[in-house]
Amino acid sequence: MEYCHTCHNYWDEGVSSCPICGDDMDENRNVKWILLGMIEDKLSADFARETLITYNIPAVVISKSGFFGNIGLPLNPFYNANAGSTFEVSVPAEFAEDAAHILDMVVGEKWQRKER
Repeated sequence: MEYCHTCHNYWDEGVSSCPICGDDMDENRNVKWILLGMIEDKLSADFARETLITYNIPAVVISKSGFFGNIGLPLNPFYNANAGSTFEVSVPAEFAEDAAHILDMVVGEKWQRKER
């Protein structure tokens, strides 16, 4: 996905300018994204992403529970309290330290930073 650094929207691959604000997205294609860590539940992951965006830090959260989110495929249980970390949080490398401090403050023990 393409990310607009001006209005914080995501667009399909290949978009050269943001349909909302007109920002030139080609100049942002070389941004190096890194996996910052894992968050254990969807509510915390959504809150973390929105908080990072509020601080002007681009963030992508990807569910590791499969295409169908927390429910999973029919062979998986509908709910597992011990499912562990299931949401990956990625940010551009230049924002990694600031993002980690913010997640420590707002998500606390519900997130775990990836070992480097």
